[in-house]
Amino acid sequence: MRRLLVALAVLLSAAGYAQDIATRHICSIDRRYPNDGDCFGDLFFQFHSQNQEPEGDFHGVSVANLKSGKTLAFTDLGFNENFHNSSLTFVRRKACLFDRLPLLYASENYAPNEYYKIHVYRIKRSGDAFSFDIVQTIEMPSPDSLGILYPHAIPDEDGKHLWIEGYSQDKKRTVFMLFDLPAFKSGSTVSMGEPLRRFDIKRKKVTDQAYCMRNGKFYQVVGVKREAWLRVVDIATGTLEREVLFNDHDLPHEPEAVFFWHDQLCVSFSVDGRAEVYTVDLL
Repeated sequence: MRRLLVALAVLLSAAGYAQDIATRHICSIDRRYPNDGDCFGDLFFQFHSQNQEPEGDFHGVSVANLKSGKTLAFTDLGFNENFHNSSLTFVRRKACLFDRLPLLYASENYAPNEYYKIHVYRIKRSGDAFSFDIVQTIEMPSPDSLGILYPHAIPDEDGKHLWIEGYSQDKKRTVFMLFDLPAFKSGSTVSMGEPLRRFDIKRKKVTDQAYCMRNGKFYQVVGVKREAWLRVVDIATGTLEREVLFNDHDLPHEPEAVFFWHDQLCVSFSVDGRAEVYTVDLL
């Protein structure tokens, strides 16, 4: 019987149904309305924004040290009533050779699903103070023209391409599209071309929150309030490889950011208006 159970577990794992994970709480960030985030070294940068009544007045970036679990700073970026940050990703290159931090790509949706930009931020640091300057803007085709809703953009690991993820118009599929990434030129505004590749997977009936990529796989978090999932997608084949229900592991129900801290997968959840950051080991 034991051999049968082991064999069944192996088959289920191969089929993408394995649920085993180990988690560890890293830190709490007591700032309202966390959106997506990414880290560079031990520093975790997370956008926060709210453009809905009654508290539509909040837009900024928190910085936390994941090694110590300490929140270092919060930078107010000024409120924009149409702003909602949908993805945040560091790339390998810098605006200037002498910069301490690389460029940060932040995609922003403007209401309602008609206007879409990616702002490239140059970050300067002085002690625990940070400044964020937009040094390039990438204008995307409207989500409607691409046949998607609520897009999220992240640069590819190769540094030459960019992925856009969004819902299909009927909200039954999650769509991934690959584009050429425009060359960086400080102070420029550039437009994206047509997609080079497109594939889709069946989506959960909960909100697509964020995704990141590592070694040819997308790590996507979805969910709000009632349930939350981690989904692993193989990019080469365009197939869903694995799903984990966070609810089975006493984790919160609203993941907002997913990223890698060195080689460790991490997820930031929204809990009562603050961010709670956990490591997640896929066993």
